[in-house]
Amino acid sequence: MKNLKIMSVLLGGLLALSCLSSCGKDEPEVLKATGAKAEYVVNLSQDLLNAATITIYYIDGNGEQAQEVVTTSPWKKSVAFAKLPTQAGFSVQPTLKGEPTQEKYIIEAMGQMIITVLDQKGATLGEPIKSELKQAQGQLGPGFLGQFMTRISSRVYEAKAIAADGTVTATTITWGGNADNDDPNRNTEVTTDGATGTTRSN
Repeated sequence: MKNLKIMSVLLGGLLALSCLSSCGKDEPEVLKATGAKAEYVVNLSQDLLNAATITIYYIDGNGEQAQEVVTTSPWKKSVAFAKLPTQAGFSVQPTLKGEPTQEKYIIEAMGQMIITVLDQKGATLGEPIKSELKQAQGQLGPGFLGQFMTRISSRVYEAKAIAADGTVTATTITWGGNADNDDPNRNTEVTTDGATGTTRSN
């Protein structure tokens, strides 16, 4: 009888330890946004590259404006944002090189951005966000080229804000902050008319 009581106490203790062990297990880790990546892609027609100097402004991995003069197409740039919140975006700014020499120009400029939000393990959090394709296209005589350069500047751009929780929304970026003072595109404002609301939420 005494042995049965001892066994009963021991079994009870084991059950209690088992319960404590199972109750003390770590909860599943909650994944949260800690960073992001942006892929910028711009396609330009050869006639546009021949007729104009193309400067592409973009937001780099530090969340600051950078710029590149582009001579070939496509132009691609991948940037990683280690901290949130931040902005992401690009803007195509063409400036005519001189007097047009062709009778007709096939002008095409198309740009797109893909944002991927990352969790604390560096894995993708949610689905990547592909922006609407921004484009300007036309077959033009030399007299209309200057006007079309302005159209490209106002159409072929993207600007998004990435919040601390990984939410992506439309924003406005004033491009040209790193440009030379005599650059005619300095402080060219890019608006986001028609782009409203949240495009991703956790």
